[in-house]
Amino acid sequence: MSKEQDYKRAYERQRAAREKAESLLEDRSRELYDANETLKSAYDELNEQKNQLVQQEKLASIGLLAAGVAHEINNPVGFVKSNLQTLEDYTASYTAAFLAYRKLVEAVRDLGGADVQEQISKIDEILATSNLEYIAKDGVDCIHESLSGIARIEEIIVNLSDFARTEGDNRVLCNINQLIDNTLKLVWNEVKYKCEVVKEFGDIPDIYVWQGQLRQVFVNVIVNGAQAIESQGTLTIKTRSDADYIHIEFSDDGPGIDEEVVSKLFDPFFTTKDVGSGTGLGLYVSHGIVTKHHGLITAKNNPTKGACFTISLPIEMRKNRRERRESQEI
Repeated sequence: MSKEQDYKRAYERQRAAREKAESLLEDRSRELYDANETLKSAYDELNEQKNQLVQQEKLASIGLLAAGVAHEINNPVGFVKSNLQTLEDYTASYTAAFLAYRKLVEAVRDLGGADVQEQISKIDEILATSNLEYIAKDGVDCIHESLSGIARIEEIIVNLSDFARTEGDNRVLCNINQLIDNTLKLVWNEVKYKCEVVKEFGDIPDIYVWQGQLRQVFVNVIVNGAQAIESQGTLTIKTRSDADYIHIEFSDDGPGIDEEVVSKLFDPFFTTKDVGSGTGLGLYVSHGIVTKHHGLITAKNNPTKGACFTISLPIEMRKNRRERRESQEI
């Protein structure tokens, strides 16, 4: 066999090996691509399911709060309606006095003496029976009270709308103390008959958060704390910050948490409530939302009485991507 034939056969073997390797590499690349697409699809589906779960729990919370919100709206609507009816009566009195004055002016213009005296007597009678001075003052008070009631209704509706809104990926700069205050207004009818709310708010920095989702966490924790109180009690909400975190403590003076279930509180579908009284997803969803904020939520019993839920959110969340990039460039 000549060297030329040996070289040719070696070349053919190398080419065949290279083609086989390229074919295997192409097959492997295709497999990796398909696997990557499958993982991406599964990840997107998981995210979608998590978003749906958060929204479903939010709708469940809205259902729970609906009666209370209706009651809170009904109160200002009631006195606004009453004030408008009163103002309607007041307007009739003003109209009668105005018409009497106009007739007096006409009588004076015609210089009819007897007629003038008759019209003055009618005006005196109207003034004596209508109490226009009181009506003028009380009418202004009615208007101010009605405007205050309308403002309360608007605030409740805005808070409920913000709570129900589906959020995107954008965070907003938020004052946690103000967010807690707004949440309390939303759930007030669930709280006010069970406990006194004590707020001990510290001076904390604003941070970037998914505001609607964090409000949902506060709704769950506040309502749970109020429901844990059997008759009358106190729910204390404290906020403070250190170098790295904002800490929010919700402490009630109810019976506390059984030690054997503390570790299960954030498990899906776990609940200590009666059948039909809860989905068992509130604290699970809350845990997921806090984790999404790179924070931590914990539960423990107070040394004396009741339970305490603590939420810690990183202050670094106050910086968005642009701020981080600008700080790095500096």
